[in-house]
Amino acid sequence: MARTPSSKTPFEAYLDKLDAAPGRVGILTEGDSWFALPLPGRPNVVDVLIRQLGSKAAWLRLEKSGDEARVMMAGEQWEKLQKELTRPKARFDAILFSAGGNDIVGRAMLPLLKQREPWMSWQDCIHGERLQQRLAQIEGAYRELIALRDDYHPDAWIFSHDYDRAIPGDKPIRIGPIKVGPWMKPYLVAKGITDPSDQRLIVGHMLERFAQMLQRLEETSQRFHHVRTQGTLDDTEWGDEIHPSKVGFEKIAAKVRTALAERFPSLV
Repeated sequence: MARTPSSKTPFEAYLDKLDAAPGRVGILTEGDSWFALPLPGRPNVVDVLIRQLGSKAAWLRLEKSGDEARVMMAGEQWEKLQKELTRPKARFDAILFSAGGNDIVGRAMLPLLKQREPWMSWQDCIHGERLQQRLAQIEGAYRELIALRDDYHPDAWIFSHDYDRAIPGDKPIRIGPIKVGPWMKPYLVAKGITDPSDQRLIVGHMLERFAQMLQRLEETSQRFHHVRTQGTLDDTEWGDEIHPSKVGFEKIAAKVRTALAERFPSLV
């Protein structure tokens, strides 16, 4: 018995869209809340791209808020991604990957910081060796994604992005009565780092190191594009402590769309 549209799996619906228009760009997305944030009135990066690109692309979405790069490329989530990449008739021209931010913020930030003493500068508060280890773990996750792509869809492009310099503060996400976050300031304060300027410099340094890691990957990997977003948002374009506002997400999405269009002219 043929499946009705409502009973089809996401992959079957994706194939239908490719079959209906073979010229469509097939895109798989995996990532964190920059791709998955479920807030009314504040569409995430992928929501914006889908709206703007319309029928020019088909999308298979795997992202989930809160995911870390190290978790996505291990265990059950690795198996899920590998399964999608190896399905019969699977065709992916691009893989959009948003990951690494959650590996640095929240409780994951605590080991990256030293307890502040009166004599310490903001640079002294960063546990350099632990930060380097964490970045190496994140890089390993990215390299695992590249290896999966090479194994099953060697012609596909991977697009990933860094994160603009988030501002530590008291601003959480509010979904009705539910409050989530903040994800940085409480952990900085727990380490005795209370000066807002120092907090911002520390977070900015960590995110710059992450961006440098992506830049090295772009320089040493085939068909890997690092979308540079640092410096995109001003202070008013953050909707909470680590996620852009509606306008902010649209600005980030515009940079991703430009990168996509450079490789796939039909998306211009």
